[in-house]
Amino acid sequence: MTGWALLGQAGDLAEHGQWITGWVGTVPVVVRNFSGSLRGFRNVCSHRFALMLTEPAGRGPLRCPYHAWVYDAEGIPKTIPFNDSDFHLDDTARQALALPAVAVCLTGGLIFVNLQADADPALPAQWLTNGDGTLPDGSVIKADGTIQHRSTKARTGPC
Repeated sequence: MTGWALLGQAGDLAEHGQWITGWVGTVPVVVRNFSGSLRGFRNVCSHRFALMLTEPAGRGPLRCPYHAWVYDAEGIPKTIPFNDSDFHLDDTARQALALPAVAVCLTGGLIFVNLQADADPALPAQWLTNGDGTLPDGSVIKADGTIQHRSTKARTGPC
């Protein structure tokens, strides 16, 4: 499957360490807040191909339940129990085992993902808007992904 898929809301990843999971077609994905930067990956350990995070949301490291490998913001396994005695992975070998990245786009308070890591992040905003950055009610999606609402007031009585 190609294209952008809605995964969650910005509030789901407001704090460092929070993550959300979901599926794009048949592919499990995870997006995590790494100190304010949202990074997305396929939610499958590169060692034994186990599903890493099984809950829809949580807080903590990207850790595989099989051997407890922990992945960093680049998707590279950084903590590998028994590496010195069993695996013997140097930095090059660890980089080769990096999780496949997925593209992440935050727009209008919504988090979208795309299995193509180099997908154009402008597309979800274009779908949500009239093509000029405004929503149908006149509100504007700002560069940081938040919405600047247009103020309207309804009057029901005499002025």
